[in-house]
This record gives sequence, C-alpha cells and structure tokens, in this order.
Amino acid sequence: MKDTRLKLRKLLSARKYIFAPGAYDCLSAKVIESTGFEAITMSHTGKHGVILGQPDTGLLDINEVTTNLKNVCHAVNIPVIGDAEGGFGNALNVVRTIRQFEQAGCAGVFLKDQQQPTTCSYVRKPEVITAREMVGKIHAALDARTDEDMILIARTDAPYEEALERAEMYLEAGADMVKIAPKTHEQLVEIPKKVNGQLHLGMLPHTGIADGLNAKDFGDLGYKIVSYPVSCLLAHTAAIMDYFRYLKEHDTDEGFPGNFIEFNDYLDFIGVEEVKKASLKYGLDKV
Repeated sequence: MKDTRLKLRKLLSARKYIFAPGAYDCLSAKVIESTGFEAITMSHTGKHGVILGQPDTGLLDINEVTTNLKNVCHAVNIPVIGDAEGGFGNALNVVRTIRQFEQAGCAGVFLKDQQQPTTCSYVRKPEVITAREMVGKIHAALDARTDEDMILIARTDAPYEEALERAEMYLEAGADMVKIAPKTHEQLVEIPKKVNGQLHLGMLPHTGIADGLNAKDFGDLGYKIVSYPVSCLLAHTAAIMDYFRYLKEHDTDEGFPGNFIEFNDYLDFIGVEEVKKASLKYGLDKV
C-alpha cells in the first residue's frame, strides 16, 4: 500500500489539482477507478447508508470503518483517502485510529475537530473541540503514522472566521492539508486566498455554492484535492429507486427504461476472468 501513498504524493507534486470522487464501498470505488479517476475519498455519509441504512450521526465504530476501508483499499490500485472522523476519541484514541487506517492501506486520512460522536453538518450543527485539543490530535496522528507519505487532512467545522484561524494553526501543527466547508459562493472563492496551505474541497450537488463552477475551476481557485463526496451515493440511490418502482409496478424488469449493464459485462467488470485463471492455476478447474 506504500505504492499508493507515494502515488498520491507524486500526484500532489505534479498536478495543479486532483479530482478524487467519494466512494463508500468496493463497487463504487472500482467504478471510480475504471472511469479514469486517479484517487478516491471515502464518504462517511455513504458508509452509514450502505452499512447501517442510517444518516451520518457517528454511529459507525472504528472496526466497522476500518474493515470497510481495508476492503476498498484492496479492491483498487489508486490512492484512497479514508475518513477518521474525530479519531474515535481523544488524542490517545487517534494514535490507534491512525495505525489501523495505515494498516488498512489508505494513502491519506481526514481528521476533524468535531466533538464526539461526530455528525454530518447537514444532519445537525456540529460542535467543535478546542483548537488546542485538535492540535494535540494532529501531533498524535503524525507521531502514530509509520509512513510519512500518508497525508493528513485536518478538517475544521468551526464558524467561518474562526475556521480560517484554525486552518493556519492546523497547518502549523503539521497537517499536510486542511479542509473548510464553504457555506456560500463567496466563501468558496475566498478560502484559498486566506489560507496559506493546501486545501481539500468537498462539494455537495444542488447547493448553489458552486454557481456553475466545475472541478477544474476549483483547482484554478486554489483547491488541491476536489471531491464530490455524496454524488455517487445519490445517483446510486436514485437508480435503484427507479428500478424497484418499475419492478413493483410491472412485476418484471423486462422493458425497464433505465440504464442496465448486462450480466456478462458486470462479471467482466468485477474480475471473473482473473478468478477463473487463478482457479486453473491452483488446480480448481471445476470451479
């Protein structure tokens, strides 16, 4: 997995920006990789949906998250940035969290300054720990990682002006990158001008904040990694809703007007030929 960490570091050095969509399981990650993207960010909202069938309210524990992350990292050959939320506790918990994330194979880690349990800001307004405590968590994360190529992205959910101050503190503490979620188009444009360091941007669809801008535009503004963390989840949910509504109404999926991959094409995509070759190699010719 060190190769993907080096790959991400090289991409950060070579590219003006990196477009890294959000995945939440192995299948979504493999689709992202197959369509030509060079990195993936993990969506905690998506993981809560596919694992628990619930909104992101911090209910997933560290073992559930790291198992999901490990599976995704082993399913693809491009860098995966995992979401460690608030580190699942205090700075001492962060040490264990970073070690488990590193063992899972991720190339980078998000760490946020929310109080535990963390939550999606669109579910309820998050409360933040002190900047001093978050700096301690950043120091713990940096001490815990054994591979310095694994990047640390520190996210702040503090109010905007305070978030700008915290971003500088977190960069000074050693974070490789920071993340502030803009609430307006004006903030979106202003943040790269006010933060002296690399920035991650996660954009939600249909909020009006982007105001017609795309990933390249965000890179031009000064964001280093651009993600659409939940768009895949929303597209996936809409697609299966359409399918099951049709199935319920017609008692068959014959004639379904939506996109439908052929079963053999799915088998090719998911890697059945590699399994067949391995079966023959290891004497399982009847498998």
